[in-house]
Amino acid sequence: MFEDILYAVDGGVATITFNRPARHNALGMRGFDELVTALRQAEANEHVGVVVITGSGRSWCAGGDIEMAQTILTNEAAARTHFFGRMIEASHWMLALGKPVICAIHGACIGGGAELMTFADFVIADESAFFVYNGTAIGGCSWWGGPQLLPLLVGLRKAEEILYLSARVDAEEAARIGLVNRVVPVGQLEGAANEYCQKLLDLSEEGVRMTKAALRATKEILLANMSAAAEMNVAGLAKPHLHAAFDAFREGREMSWRALRPGLTSE
Repeated sequence: MFEDILYAVDGGVATITFNRPARHNALGMRGFDELVTALRQAEANEHVGVVVITGSGRSWCAGGDIEMAQTILTNEAAARTHFFGRMIEASHWMLALGKPVICAIHGACIGGGAELMTFADFVIADESAFFVYNGTAIGGCSWWGGPQLLPLLVGLRKAEEILYLSARVDAEEAARIGLVNRVVPVGQLEGAANEYCQKLLDLSEEGVRMTKAALRATKEILLANMSAAAEMNVAGLAKPHLHAAFDAFREGREMSWRALRPGLTSE
């Protein structure tokens, strides 16, 4: 049933594993659709009390699939379908799920992957993890949770620094500023995530559900402008500089945005 993710239920825990290791678990249309399907299945399964999202290979999630962006999201209709029908749908289910969602992160957590984790209830990382909200580096804007929820997690000033500069945040810094709950040594991530799962499963199911619902309201208030931000990014997809940046990213080249500024030259 699933191709880009793995889905398993064991002992009250539903585990969703991004499974495109050769692409650093970048999410394409099928990946987003399967993520939504898995979250809905977890919600409907009375034997599931907590959901863990992890990744196979060296990375957790490198964001949206660049090839998809270049070949499919080439007009506003396609972009709107993807942003609203897949991305916002996925984040809606992470929030609306009546069960806690834990992101267990190792390696690269970039772009849409870094934004996706802002919707989780708990985030655990190992020491290999790093986070990059890279909108300004690739000619766009982090719109899907980053500008709305990062200020809540790390404070406005730190969020501004991370988002404006497309700054890389390593695991230790992420824990220090509140972006993640806990950092563990490499090799201990699965065990640490399971500790959280068992603690949650030992608590009142109804109490946990109501607590998540109460906390959800704060996030939903902050997310009120997300649809408007999505519309702005739909329009931005038509800009040629964005696709030039995608080409540079795929080819391992640096995009010289300075060279495109009037009166400035590339350094």
